[in-house]
Amino acid sequence: MSLSLLPPNALVGLITFGRMVQVHELTCGGSLRATCSGAPRTSPLNRSRWVKAGVVVEMLGLSKPAASGQQGRPPAPQDASASCKFLQPVHRVDMNLTDLLGELQRDPWPVPQGKRPLRSTGVALSVAVGLLEFMFHLRRSPFLQVFNNSPDESSYYRHHFVRQDLTQSLIMIQPILYSYSFHGPPEVSLTPSMPLSSIPDRILLMDTFFQLVIYHGETIAQWRKAGYQEKAEYENFKQLLQAPLDDAQEILQTRFPMPRYIDTEHGGSQARFLLSKVNPSQTHNNLYAWGQETGAPILTDDVSLQVFMDHLKKLAVSSSA
Repeated sequence: MSLSLLPPNALVGLITFGRMVQVHELTCGGSLRATCSGAPRTSPLNRSRWVKAGVVVEMLGLSKPAASGQQGRPPAPQDASASCKFLQPVHRVDMNLTDLLGELQRDPWPVPQGKRPLRSTGVALSVAVGLLEFMFHLRRSPFLQVFNNSPDESSYYRHHFVRQDLTQSLIMIQPILYSYSFHGPPEVSLTPSMPLSSIPDRILLMDTFFQLVIYHGETIAQWRKAGYQEKAEYENFKQLLQAPLDDAQEILQTRFPMPRYIDTEHGGSQARFLLSKVNPSQTHNNLYAWGQETGAPILTDDVSLQVFMDHLKKLAVSSSA
C-alpha cells in the first residue's frame, strides 16, 4: 500500500468526500476514531456558497482560546491534543488507518447521475483541473524559462516568488487580466483565449506582479487619438479611459517592489509584453484552420492551452504513460 512508501515521521490525515466533506479525527494515542467532525458546505445545492475558514476552524476545534483578561500573568497553556487530532505520524496509525479505509461505507446521501456539481468531489475535481492550467502558465513563466533572461534576472524572479504571500505568488504564475468596456463594470478573467483584434472596443489591464500593462484596443486607441475624451458629450469614454489608470495607480502604491508600468495600444511596440503572456490560441500554425476566428496571429512557438490540455488527455489514456 502507498502508506508503506511514506517516511515513518510523515504526517497523515483522512478526509472523505461525498455529498459532505468529512474530516476524520485521529487521537494522539494512536487509536483512530471514525467520528466525522466534518466540514460540510453551507448549502450543498449551491456550490458558490462556502463555509468560511473561521467557521471551519471552530467546527474542528482548532480555534485559539481567548486571551486571559488578567494582567501580569502568562496565558493559559493551550491544549496540545487539538493540534494532533487530525494529523498523526504514519508509523502510529498505519494499521488502524488501513483498517478504517477497508471499513468505509457508501455515501449515505447519494447524488443522482448527472448532478456532479452537488458532490464535493466535483469541486475537488474542478480544483484539480485548474491546477493543470497553472502548470501551463508555470512552464511559460520566468521561474522555469531562462531564455532571454540573465542568471541575475532569474534569481531575482525566484527570490521574490519564495518571499511573497500566496496571492502574489499565484499572480506571478498566472497573470490576472482586467477587461474594461462600456457594457458594465470591469471583468476579471484569465489570459484571453480569443485574438486581441476581436476585442477592439475594450481596455485590458494585465497584472503579472512584475509588470502592469494597460492595453487599448484598436477602436479605443483611435478614439483616444481623436481626442473624444476631451469633449463633454463623451464623458463616459473619459471615465472608461480613467478606470484602468486608477486601478493601476492603486497597485503601484501598495506593491513592493514596484512593478514596471507600461501603457500601450493595439499595434504598439510595447504590446509585446501582453502578447507574450496571453494564451496563443491563434498562431501562424493554425491561422487558416477551419473554424478559426479571423485576426492577427501571435507569432510564437508556444502551444496554446487547448493543445496543452489535449496532450495531457492523450497521456492520461495512453497505455504507455
